[in-house]
Amino acid sequence: MCSIMSDMFSLGMVITAIFNGGKPLIQSNHSSSQYLKQVEMLDSLVADFLPKVPLGLHEAVQRLLCKEPRQRPTSQLLALIKYFADPAIYTLQYLDIITMKDPSQKAHFYRHQLSDVLPYIPKKLWFQHVWPTLRDEMKTQEVLAAALQPIFLLISQSTAEEFQNIILPSFKHVFSSPKSIQASVTLLENLHIILEKNVQPELLNNEILPMLQNAFESTTIQVQSASLISASLVAEYLDETFIRKIILPRLKGIYEKYCGDLKVLVNILMCLEKIIPKLERSTIIEDVLPILCENATSRQDPDIIGKLTDIYRLMLSDNKKYGLSVNLMATRVMPSLLPQTVNPRLHLEQFSMLLAVLQEMLEHIDRNQRNKLKLDHHIVTHSGHGQAQKEYAYSKTNNKGLRHQRSSDNMSIGPFTTPMFVPNVHIENTATLSIGPTIPCQRKTSSAEDMMMRKNSSADNTLMAPKIRLAPSSALSSPGEPLPVRRHSSIGPQERKNSSNSVNLSPPALTRNIVGGSMPNTTGNVVPFSLSGSMSSLKSRRPSMLSSSASAVHNSSQPSNTTGILQQLGSGVVSL
Repeated sequence: MCSIMSDMFSLGMVITAIFNGGKPLIQSNHSSSQYLKQVEMLDSLVADFLPKVPLGLHEAVQRLLCKEPRQRPTSQLLALIKYFADPAIYTLQYLDIITMKDPSQKAHFYRHQLSDVLPYIPKKLWFQHVWPTLRDEMKTQEVLAAALQPIFLLISQSTAEEFQNIILPSFKHVFSSPKSIQASVTLLENLHIILEKNVQPELLNNEILPMLQNAFESTTIQVQSASLISASLVAEYLDETFIRKIILPRLKGIYEKYCGDLKVLVNILMCLEKIIPKLERSTIIEDVLPILCENATSRQDPDIIGKLTDIYRLMLSDNKKYGLSVNLMATRVMPSLLPQTVNPRLHLEQFSMLLAVLQEMLEHIDRNQRNKLKLDHHIVTHSGHGQAQKEYAYSKTNNKGLRHQRSSDNMSIGPFTTPMFVPNVHIENTATLSIGPTIPCQRKTSSAEDMMMRKNSSADNTLMAPKIRLAPSSALSSPGEPLPVRRHSSIGPQERKNSSNSVNLSPPALTRNIVGGSMPNTTGNVVPFSLSGSMSSLKSRRPSMLSSSASAVHNSSQPSNTTGILQQLGSGVVSL
């Protein structure tokens, strides 16, 4: 019985053939008997075939191929199933009648439906069916803000060649044409999508940058806030001069005017984070750092602290480039950040990032100060070594003079104001003392043979010490000057006998001690063979010394004590 339900059965057979490579589910070759046999097995054939059909059509195919006509759906009911309610198809159908809609309906369709469905529409249909409609909508200000959203989605998914050749010629006038606030905000927030398509420098300098500058100078806070977002997104495409002369001064003006607005402040910090790499050190220290320190001190919002942490972490990556010296860290940055470590509004991740930045600053300070202190210590040590080397070089250059100055020949010894226990030292004026270059002293100590010779001498039995020969008094320097050179020489008993001007310097106390049988202790208070003072002091002592010597000779001439005294003197001198 032919009816509408028979047509629905035929539609079900067409659907199975579509998903079966063009082969129908029943193939009877125009034989009614074979057809009846396969129809009886239709339910099992459909069950085996369903895995090849999309899930949304399973129920529809089963009902369309039902043997009972009353269980098959009508065409109106079949069109209402979810599988046929495809958003892409619905969108394309709506674009065909979009001109019949009012601006509010258009705006709702472009902002919500078209932007969501466009990725599911084949790309071939974008430029054939979607773009022509959107191109016409850019001429009306009421719908432009809503139409820009699918347009930027279309631009982001297209290639650079497709953008340059198909979209840009019609889109170029949007930069300079009058726009609503919402359209300006949408254009600014998506400006980086256009710059990513390798636009020509002419378009950047003549269209995009003037539009961005006008947005910074806008009197509307929404447009100014969007300009901050746009500058942070396109900072890599901007040159240093534009950032320093156009963006930074206007950014500071926005901060001074809207620093109390949390959303605007977040956008300001985000923009600073992006433009800092293109600023000079002096500009960062003078213009950027005060804003950072002020907000770190006065703000408690986690978003603000998070942005500040990101900026300082960027600056620490190259603190020399960004001018973040250890002095600024210790005196300005860390004091402003430390109170935030106890901010109860920070969650664990934000606190961890803040603490990591503070610890990195401390490491910079520690490393810098240690190196500085080590360098200062090295400089001080090096200068000390240098001074010692200079003194050593000076001593080598003036070696002769230093030897003369440090020689014991030029040491001044005070006059003989007290008796010195020098045993039997005779001074003869037959010796000469020359004043001139330093002459090494020759010194000879009396030996046991000298003692025996003096014992056999008939002149006296007094032990004679080595003689010091002096030049005549007229050859010496003025009184008070030290003797420049001394010369020691030992003379024998015969020479002493021939000398008529010998003077015995032995004090009387020495003779008495010898007579008493004891040897005077001269190890601690006798300066052997050294003379000082003026000749006048020596001459003033001669009479007393001569009398003392004579007394000693007289006492030593007694036969009862001579032998014992000589033995004691001999043994004492040998040991001395």
